[in-house]
Amino acid sequence: MRYRRVLLITDLAADSRPALAAIRQLLPAVEQLVVLACLPLRNLGWFAGEAPPDMGLAAESALDRLRGEAAAAAATVEVRLALAPAIEALDEVAAAAGIDLLVVGPFSFSSPLAGIANVTALRKRRSLAVLWVPDRETADSAALVAQRAPKLVCVASGRRAAVAVAAFLRDHADPAQHVTVLQASTAAVPPDLSAALEVAGIRASIEFLTPGESPLERWLEERAHAHAFDLLVFARLPSALLLGSWSTAPSLLLPPPPPIGRPLTELALDGPDLVDLGEPLRGRFEYAVGIGRRTPIPDQALAFVSGGKVVTELESRNGEVTWDEDGRAPACGVFRVEGSDASHPLAAIELRLAIVRPGAVPLLLFDAELSDDELSALQDVATTRTDNRPELLAVRLRPVRSCRSIRARLQATGLAPRVVDASVVLDEGAALDVPELADAVRLARTAARMRAAGFPVLAIVHRAKQTPSTIGFTALHADDIGAPFATSLQAAAVPPEPASFDERIELVTGAPLIAGNRIEIELDNVEARQWLLAAIENSVARIHFQTYMAADDDIGRLVEAALARAAARGVTVRLLVDSLHGLHGSLGARNPLLGRLGAVAGIELRVGKPISGVPALEELKQRDHRKLVVVDNQLALLGGRNVSHEYYTGFDEVELGRQSMWREVPWLDAGARVEGPAVTMLEQGFLDAWRAAGGDAWPVAQCAAAGASAARIVTHHGLRDAYTLDAYLAMIDKAESHLHVVNGFPLILEIQHALLRALQRGVRVRVLTGYLTPTHGERLFEGPWSSARAAATEFVHSRVDALVAAGAEGYQFTVAPRPSWEPGLGPVRSHVHAKLMTADGRVCAVGSANMDITAGYWESELLLVVDDAGIAAAVDARIDALIAESTRVDRDDPQWRQRAERRAWMRHWPGVLSV
Repeated sequence: MRYRRVLLITDLAADSRPALAAIRQLLPAVEQLVVLACLPLRNLGWFAGEAPPDMGLAAESALDRLRGEAAAAAATVEVRLALAPAIEALDEVAAAAGIDLLVVGPFSFSSPLAGIANVTALRKRRSLAVLWVPDRETADSAALVAQRAPKLVCVASGRRAAVAVAAFLRDHADPAQHVTVLQASTAAVPPDLSAALEVAGIRASIEFLTPGESPLERWLEERAHAHAFDLLVFARLPSALLLGSWSTAPSLLLPPPPPIGRPLTELALDGPDLVDLGEPLRGRFEYAVGIGRRTPIPDQALAFVSGGKVVTELESRNGEVTWDEDGRAPACGVFRVEGSDASHPLAAIELRLAIVRPGAVPLLLFDAELSDDELSALQDVATTRTDNRPELLAVRLRPVRSCRSIRARLQATGLAPRVVDASVVLDEGAALDVPELADAVRLARTAARMRAAGFPVLAIVHRAKQTPSTIGFTALHADDIGAPFATSLQAAAVPPEPASFDERIELVTGAPLIAGNRIEIELDNVEARQWLLAAIENSVARIHFQTYMAADDDIGRLVEAALARAAARGVTVRLLVDSLHGLHGSLGARNPLLGRLGAVAGIELRVGKPISGVPALEELKQRDHRKLVVVDNQLALLGGRNVSHEYYTGFDEVELGRQSMWREVPWLDAGARVEGPAVTMLEQGFLDAWRAAGGDAWPVAQCAAAGASAARIVTHHGLRDAYTLDAYLAMIDKAESHLHVVNGFPLILEIQHALLRALQRGVRVRVLTGYLTPTHGERLFEGPWSSARAAATEFVHSRVDALVAAGAEGYQFTVAPRPSWEPGLGPVRSHVHAKLMTADGRVCAVGSANMDITAGYWESELLLVVDDAGIAAAVDARIDALIAESTRVDRDDPQWRQRAERRAWMRHWPGVLSV
């Protein structure tokens, strides 16, 4: 034990050798020992310094003997002669010497009860531990000092006693000691003992026991007579008095334990375990009690405890904290600072969390909402003797059940009570717009994120109807759990830490890098129209055309005529349109443009996923949003453009006036022209979609090299993966200098948070967005749904506000007046339909995938990621030109601040209705 300054009270006439031997044996670090040698007199005062005048030679001899015996017990020894001391006198000595331990040896005060009362009163006043030493010396005490650390038995009945014992072991137990802790029941034993000891800062070897049916005093007496321990530790005085008498070993009564817990009126703190992803730890804290989704705690300071002390205090925001923790502790304790006594951190701890770190043991992640039977089956897997037996980790996908209740279920089933939250691992924030139907995908993404951080993920166990796509690990349904499953798992391979955009993108999407391409990227409607019409006019064998929407307007009829001419030349035209948004074949809708094209000889029209009857949300949202044209298996055009006026018309080509409708205003969009081997994969993607719509297959030939650019084709299938979202996140997370984001849809919170992290790293972030209902000045262009689209614009901007407030540059796409426009119309702020991102002038991505929840999970998307610094730099220059003409959002502008405050609530508005 590490007590430094000790006060020993003993009778001068008694044998003090047992007490001094106990001090030498148990307290090797004592620096100062003060001995009060009491005379058995009735006077309650005492003499300090000189002995009483009537003290005889026998007393002087006893005092000299005591000085000699005490000399070996500490570096500095002071022996004082005293009458039976009163509490005030004891308190004065303890204060003057800085005493931290009171040792009580044999003494015979005029009233033993009065002596006990004084000692216990001093314990309370000075918060001292009290060591009671029996009136007998153990024969092997000297040998014990030389040969081994003392064995301790601690009685910890109740939470306050357990906290007091933990604090004692933290401060005084030696790592070489063996400590037995007696609990009232097995339920009081921490489920994760090593983590609990780490949080408490206890280094000794701990064994938890319960006396069972045998009375505690009998249990102690049997082991005391067998010399099974050297010190008996109590946290409460009654226990020390009642049970200490059964022990032949010294008994230590700890200082009074501090108050524990929060007021009964305050809701309990809850939260998932922390995951080490090689970056600052993210935590989420909420109330354990609630109906439906858990309620985040109010913004406040939280203290984190490790090694028995508070290591940091963090301010929570919406229940979340970020901890730049650099240790290797397996766990931490957490408590709310306000209303807690930080000087007693072990008593203040409200919640103990594991810190899940990469290791060598394979990991299996499972949905925390598996049934009890399924959890039991998992437990069987965990105990199956195989060379590849995995550790199991529960993942909470829906925050409707508290983490405390999940841990209780796991513990009842025999599983490790560890639970992580997918929303925290993925940094989704409140994730109100993430659909429950995507939970299996989110589970797979959680596993993929952990695997990328070095966790040897073996498999996931999900509950969905559709198996999510995985890369490098297995996805299994809950029905597949069983012994055969355990023995069939393959070894978990941990990929190397990705060092670049390319490596990270391939790791999370599985899209290979394809070299030998000629690629051009545009942000100009006229150029895009010219590319499209020229590709159709120059076709000789086949045209594969996929779109999301097609309007019977000037552009629609232009494309119709070109396709008809190609078919007349003998070109095979396959036209694939989403049935719902193409307004053809779903819910009784018929698109006249598509009707005419489908009737042309040589043109085969197919519509994807037609809907009949009352549609479910899944039918409405799980659409194919890809836009792709592949000509002769040699040339591909892809991007965000549908077949409609606003996508392919230039701002110089329209006569805009105050009475113009909003659909007359062109939009900003982006696309790519690709030649080379990447076209092969694009053609294969069209074939897969065509066959899913009931079409026949054809052979896809390998395209020859056409240039020097390398690219990846990232294809996302709705509710099966989130590959285009993960590609965007990989670009953001690996950016070092600057990022350009061009998109006019509400940023999914994952992307918003990733951009905020980039800003914190010092990356320059510029975001170009627009108005879903275009405006001239402060007025909306009129037209159907113009007001609703204007409200949706506020939602879009609310997701950018947080970025601007954090230092990002936000711009609203603005077009200066053109000669063909009505005089005085002024600048026009139009919609940004482009889906474009560049990073560090080295890599850029363009395609059909917006950066919102709909594209992230629901709809199927296509993204071209180009790894070519020359192309990326050219795109950056084009974005610079657009930004130079646009309107910057000034975060110091009072009007912007008012708007941002007014729409702050919209940052958490579910994006399920994203247009």
